[in-house]
Amino acid sequence: MDRDEILARNRMDNRHLDERDHRLADEASAWGVIALTAAVAVIFLIRLLTKGGNSYDLLAILFAYLSAGSAYKWSKTRSRWTFITSVLYTALVVAWLCAYALLG
Repeated sequence: MDRDEILARNRMDNRHLDERDHRLADEASAWGVIALTAAVAVIFLIRLLTKGGNSYDLLAILFAYLSAGSAYKWSKTRSRWTFITSVLYTALVVAWLCAYALLG
């Protein structure tokens, strides 16, 4: 491939977003994870301290989000560590949903 062909292909791949937009999207996603985790933690603590109930549903939601993000990352990188993380998160989602259905 020559230089012009590589540049043309890169422009086609990035025709909707430039590098800055990709970086902003990545940072927004990271802040979204932080906000979701903080919200789940606060609701978990409130429920635990005031109502005494379990939080299997909250944990299932949190780990479903983490599982989906990890699975997407694995689909793009094919990293072994990311695959293992995705499988573990998915197993936790199934466990939390079973606990919610059976115990919650």
